[in-house]
Amino acid sequence: MKRRDFLGYAVVTPLLAACGVGGEDGAAAITPSAKSFAAAGNTTNAVFASGGNHALSWNSSGNWFMDGSAFQFFGGEIHPARVPSQYWDHRIKMIKALGCNTISIYLMWNFHELSDGSFDFSSPDKNMGHFIDLCAQNGMWVLLRPGPYVCAEWDFGGLPPRMLADPQFRDSAGNLQIRGNFASYMAAVNSWNTALYNNVVKGRTLAAGGPIMLVAVENEYTSWSPDDGTYPNAIAQQWTALGYAEKFCVCDGYANGFKNNHITLPANTAYGMTADGASAGNYATAAGNYGVGAFGAECYPGWICHWGDASQTLHVGDFVNQVTALTTSQCSFVLYVAHGGTNFGFTAGSNGISDSSSQGTITSYDYGAPVSESGGVNPNFSPIQAAYVANASYSVPFAATPAGIPHISDGDIAAVPSSQLTYCGLLPGLNLTIQNRLPQTMEAMALALNKNQPASAGVYPSGVAIYQTTLPASGGNFTLTFDRAPDYALAFVNGVRASSQVLSTASNGALSPTTSLTISNAAPNATLQIVCMPFGRVNYGAGGMNAEGKGLSLNVYANGAALINWSMALAPLSAAQVAALTFSATAPAGSQPFFAKATVNIATPQDMYIDMSAWGSGYVFVNGHNLGRYWTAAGPQKRLYCPGVWLTSGSNTIVVFEFIQGSAGSLSFYGASGMPQNITGPASTTAVPPPAANTYFLQNVNSGLYLDVMPAVAGSAYTYPGVQPLSAAATQGWTVSTDSFGNLKIVNASTGAALDVANNSTAAGSSVILYAANGGANQSWKAAGVSTGIYTLAGKQSQLLLDINGASKAPTSISSTSASANIVINPADNPNQQWPFSQQWRFLPAIVNNGVYTITSAISSLLLGVYQGGTAAGTRLGIAAATGGQEQQWRLTISSGNWQLTNIKSGLVMDVTGQKTDNGTALEIWQGNGGANQQFALVPRPDGVSYGIKGVQSGRVIDDNNSGTSPTSYGATNVSAITLWDDNGGGNQSWKFTKVG
Repeated sequence: MKRRDFLGYAVVTPLLAACGVGGEDGAAAITPSAKSFAAAGNTTNAVFASGGNHALSWNSSGNWFMDGSAFQFFGGEIHPARVPSQYWDHRIKMIKALGCNTISIYLMWNFHELSDGSFDFSSPDKNMGHFIDLCAQNGMWVLLRPGPYVCAEWDFGGLPPRMLADPQFRDSAGNLQIRGNFASYMAAVNSWNTALYNNVVKGRTLAAGGPIMLVAVENEYTSWSPDDGTYPNAIAQQWTALGYAEKFCVCDGYANGFKNNHITLPANTAYGMTADGASAGNYATAAGNYGVGAFGAECYPGWICHWGDASQTLHVGDFVNQVTALTTSQCSFVLYVAHGGTNFGFTAGSNGISDSSSQGTITSYDYGAPVSESGGVNPNFSPIQAAYVANASYSVPFAATPAGIPHISDGDIAAVPSSQLTYCGLLPGLNLTIQNRLPQTMEAMALALNKNQPASAGVYPSGVAIYQTTLPASGGNFTLTFDRAPDYALAFVNGVRASSQVLSTASNGALSPTTSLTISNAAPNATLQIVCMPFGRVNYGAGGMNAEGKGLSLNVYANGAALINWSMALAPLSAAQVAALTFSATAPAGSQPFFAKATVNIATPQDMYIDMSAWGSGYVFVNGHNLGRYWTAAGPQKRLYCPGVWLTSGSNTIVVFEFIQGSAGSLSFYGASGMPQNITGPASTTAVPPPAANTYFLQNVNSGLYLDVMPAVAGSAYTYPGVQPLSAAATQGWTVSTDSFGNLKIVNASTGAALDVANNSTAAGSSVILYAANGGANQSWKAAGVSTGIYTLAGKQSQLLLDINGASKAPTSISSTSASANIVINPADNPNQQWPFSQQWRFLPAIVNNGVYTITSAISSLLLGVYQGGTAAGTRLGIAAATGGQEQQWRLTISSGNWQLTNIKSGLVMDVTGQKTDNGTALEIWQGNGGANQQFALVPRPDGVSYGIKGVQSGRVIDDNNSGTSPTSYGATNVSAITLWDDNGGGNQSWKFTKVG
């Protein structure tokens, strides 16, 4: 993730609310392709098909092609390591149902590496070849992101933490040498890449008939300091030497990232953006910089949630606007994430704040993704789905949302009170076998332990570390201070907790870091134990990663005197360690960390959440599976997800490791996460009709075609409506009025005939015709909002929805001699997911081809015109109070979905100066020449009455740089100039069109 910048705009600003292009028929729409790098025409190979090889390519303008045909991909990011393998197929199907044709996946090095340096790609949850095979079976292309560094809120960004302790990864000054062209590091990277290629990639590339179309080289490298301009290319060369002959990509924060940092882009490498992936204008910049395919590597439907945050952020309406904008501009991009899953065990990372402080990521990796942590649907699923289907450059194949994974209902499983638990203390059972003058990090302890045991018994440097020494002989009161304070630790003196304080450098919400501790009345030569239960290692931030090392290291001081001669132990809290514990009915004394065990009988295993509200902080194990960390006091997460596939019919063992509370609580079981959500820009789901007394285009969301009047048929009693590409003819305008009950009358602006259910029928599949408006119930429709500007229309008599017969995406074909109804009424199909989209209609303010209009700022009464009424070519545009003059009137003509605006007074057309595409480029009038800088797309705004005016060549919209509320005065200070600018959805970029005469 591009954490550093996105944190400043984590609530995504609305970008566009654009109308989409057609399906396979190639129908034009109000906002067709607006980028020079956009896919030209419609994609014929939108989905992966097995049975032959494929070839991905691009040209120097950044256009994407698959097998020689224009190509656009919508990716959904998912991390198999965060999902039980039994659910992989379900999650892939959920992402496909969202509208995606590509799966993007991180592969985490430290998830697969064993303690002896070998790799596990065969265990069920680690068999990534199988995951990719499932993608292929579901018709999904694959974008593989194997790092070696991945960030991903994953422990140490996926790198093996052994590197922190192994001297070969440090220079003579002790500086960590990772993420650069260093000999030892690159040798380790080559081992990882070799294992990946042989076990996962080989035989699954496009040339081999598989779905892997891109392999990413490193990740967001320009955010690392110091960066090495040769390093990404060195990784690509490793892959090439292994036999990989397909395309690469980089995923960096910014369009100018590699260019400005002088980093060599490897050959055959596309350029992906994370932070800059939100705005369509940046795609053209990236394509221009590197002459390769450009895409959005990460577009964020939600955001990271840390311990101490108030809630999980989830973007709906604002993000749908972003998706719509990118999709209509025919950009290819990836949702980060489409499904997040869970940070099981010790996999959650931390985001570095400084060299000595970080924010731990919570166990849930729901992320506000459209597919929730447990595989259900979050509130942004359907709106994103609708935006994809409506606006893709290809016909998105229908993929039914798979049946949900069964969850328990609240109350199905009785709560377990603390009286039914058995216990085992942590401290008494540990052998402090590691000795050193100064304390050693957990990474150093694990490195030493792993040298003397097989990989099957290898230790990962997480869990709990215990450090023991002797306090000064004087006894009394001591203040403990640290050269390097632990990120989460307790102190014990002679087996009793020394303070209620938790030593912590973590920055989490309102919880203040505590980096020193007072011990009172210690006996002479008392035994000091410091017990550390750290957060995950920093996954982002060069300083934080370089300074990592969990547990204690360097000097610990008592009243300023260094404590020496430490005995240590690493308790990895592995499944084997937990299984070997001995439990009794007696709770341990001294407020020490402890294990508590419960046995729960379950008739039918189903997904559930275990509520830890009555506990402090620690980990939960179910039948040997580590569900991850809980920290009730910090929040916002209080329940841990337990997949049903980890449960058994009958007896199930739950073990809680409690670190800080000193006493046990009860365990409760629920069917939902209970996580508070901060939903930004929620989509409307109420039955509020569009504004009445206006004339609209009605665009079918499924096909991208527009409701129109079909030619009369000889001998037919009826005139039929149908759907056609946008022509902006008067027959595509529909005037909406309401009765006192809120029912709509929808009348054609050209013929005066109303949408009418033939013969007052209430049967499914009944024909909709055009008939003289008579106020009948069969001409009354109830609008129900689906998302911004999109509605279903239910007939008053039948309560069935206006639909296209067979959900066809083709233009209606009615000859002069024969007719069959194309517009019908049908029952809602799976209304929870709003399928099929043929029952959804987008209401767009109608603008008639060859009509003359005034253009008014949406936030003032000022009109867009030629500055001071000028008529000479090159005269700039401005806004001013209405004059009634023709300098403020524009004739709009449409061709191939693009609009040309001709000034009535001068006869010259609206033109972007010098064919420039930069922010701040002025608008002027010029002789019409058909150039792309004289063509504009109209971008519907959420208010339902205004448009953004987007330059086809630049992808940027017309903007008044002085907020649209004061007249233009060139030459004055604080001038209101009319220019191009990135679309932010503001009122100074929104314009109302009023027909003249």
